Amino acid sequence: MKKLFLVLILLMFCLPAHAKIEYAVEIPVNVEAENSVVAKEKALIDAQRQAFLEVAQKLVSEKDAEQLSTLSDDSIQYFIQSVGVENEKAGGTKYVADLTVQINERLLKDYLVENEMIKMEAEDLLIIPVYKANSYPILWEEDNLWRRHWRSKGLVKFGSLQMRTISDQFRNIPELSAENALYMPNEVYEQITALNGSDRIYVAYAEPTGNDDLKITLKNEKTKTEESFDVYNDKKDRNKLFDDAIEKSVMFISNMERDAKNNDNSTVFHSLNAVYMYQDMKDWLTKSKVLAELEPVEGIDTQSFGGGKVNFSIRYTGSLNALWDALQENGFSHEAAGNHYIIR
Repeated sequence: MKKLFLVLILLMFCLPAHAKIEYAVEIPVNVEAENSVVAKEKALIDAQRQAFLEVAQKLVSEKDAEQLSTLSDDSIQYFIQSVGVENEKAGGTKYVADLTVQINERLLKDYLVENEMIKMEAEDLLIIPVYKANSYPILWEEDNLWRRHWRSKGLVKFGSLQMRTISDQFRNIPELSAENALYMPNEVYEQITALNGSDRIYVAYAEPTGNDDLKITLKNEKTKTEESFDVYNDKKDRNKLFDDAIEKSVMFISNMERDAKNNDNSTVFHSLNAVYMYQDMKDWLTKSKVLAELEPVEGIDTQSFGGGKVNFSIRYTGSLNALWDALQENGFSHEAAGNHYIIR
């Protein structure tokens, strides 16, 4: 018995502790090139690659880590959230600094999930698409084009989220009408939750507006929060209009889920989608660092690069006006553009 006890004690000390993965990596650089400008650019690129691989190899197998090491520098920049610079010295042919490279956790994990390098526990959401037809809302009717398009997408996956469109089995809830979906009584919500097996329920209300556009209102029935945006039918293609509306709805729902989780931690966070037109990658790295350090800003999530522009989201606390004031004080301007803002 004593021998068994000693073995257990030894195992406790020998087993490695489960360490939390850090997505900010500190990298000292000391690079020499034909001049300090080229040296700095090389240092930034090398540091981003080193930080990316250092974080990624903690998440994936050795074989997958080797595959990730073949990604181009441009591809790796997609996963970089920000680069902090301290103790910078540049002159002649050298560049010396202490860099802190922040990897975008959500983008990296989404990429690894999509490429089957890691598995992430799925979070199931139920979508109830309500459509305004002939001046009144409809749900189960055949002419609910909005629900028909959601159903045609099947299971919609976005990162760890899995979105299912409400099926005919929910017709067994007699009180579940279009009106009660839009203004959902607690008893109806509880019945849907019981049948669905999850309390993560979103109502997506589509209203046709002038020029064959759509106004979409999304409501999280668990938190009773709402978000609205417009989708414009620029190409006069109704199928494309509904596809765009679903794509934007998925993005908004993802942001609402993130806000809901932040609210669970007692701090109220907000988020908005933005676009910044950059001259080169160094321009964006510099500007993103300034944005990330603004007092109302809690974080910046880079979503995509390309064509001289970066799509990203800003997570912030307080009022939207306070955020705009902070941006203006630091030389930025903003312009509303549909469901996002253009930051200059």
